[in-house]
Amino acid sequence: MRDQNAIISNWKNNDTKPVVSILCDTFNHEGFIKETLEGFLKQETTFPFEIIVHDDASKDATPVIVKEYAERYPLIIKTVLQKENQYSQKINFWSDVTFPMAQGKYIALCEGDDYWIDELKLQKQVDFLESNPDYVITWTDFYTRKGTELVPNDFKESLPSVYTVDFDTLFKPYCTYTLTCLFRTDAVDPQDYKKFKYGKDNTLYALALCHGKGAFMNFQAAVYRWHSGGVYSLKTPFFQRYSSYQNIKEILEKIPQARTKNIKGVMASLLKASAFEALKLRKNDEFKNIKEPQMAIDEFLDKAGLSLKLKYLWRYIKLNI
Repeated sequence: MRDQNAIISNWKNNDTKPVVSILCDTFNHEGFIKETLEGFLKQETTFPFEIIVHDDASKDATPVIVKEYAERYPLIIKTVLQKENQYSQKINFWSDVTFPMAQGKYIALCEGDDYWIDELKLQKQVDFLESNPDYVITWTDFYTRKGTELVPNDFKESLPSVYTVDFDTLFKPYCTYTLTCLFRTDAVDPQDYKKFKYGKDNTLYALALCHGKGAFMNFQAAVYRWHSGGVYSLKTPFFQRYSSYQNIKEILEKIPQARTKNIKGVMASLLKASAFEALKLRKNDEFKNIKEPQMAIDEFLDKAGLSLKLKYLWRYIKLNI
């Protein structure tokens, strides 16, 4: 572990409030949270930063580990240790808990099972936004960790050193992962975020992009951990596609700037994928107990052209023979 004084000695303005607030939500991450926190603490910056850790009533040793780090770094780490699980009550951590606590000019996000590997990540992203006032949000490249294997993306070869992201390019390719995100705090109003029933990280990006451009910075700064305990990875392919469809559909309905050909195409693609995944559930008891699969099928068929409907019918016949 680095010493707290050693971290602070690198900051030119020790008496000022943090320039960056790092927000970390965690739940049952006892095997990962140390690596996450160490990745934050290893950041080499000329400016102060704070770390706000929100633990959602973990049932393992995660809160104990978080408290140990907070006691060692009291000037850097702040904690919110829930006694009752907030996620199950549909309380959003960002808008209701951590965003209002953030004091920084910029906010960086990383969940407690992911981690950073570039010690200059924050410095590079802040320097870019300080030099480019027409940009409000940044992301970087990352690895996906499966077991002990680090799997790279193809962004290094397929994208330029700085790739501009706006409503015409968002999700093409899907390089905007939350663990690398850093944005201007004043670009997102937490109260606006709370207006979205299907709010996700994409909602955050869309709200920020209403105030300026985004930049994908093509260097590998973090590791996205794919594991069986991940909240999203445990969901069925249908849920993943359909929840993303509902999210993008809501963004289109509530954010006029998002009504571009690109975003409409992403929404149509997600609905199609949801409908085809729903077909696979028809023989399961799960299909009878939830309404969303049939909702996806009905909406898809209502909007699809004749050729796509015929293709869908053929897939239905094949799966039911």
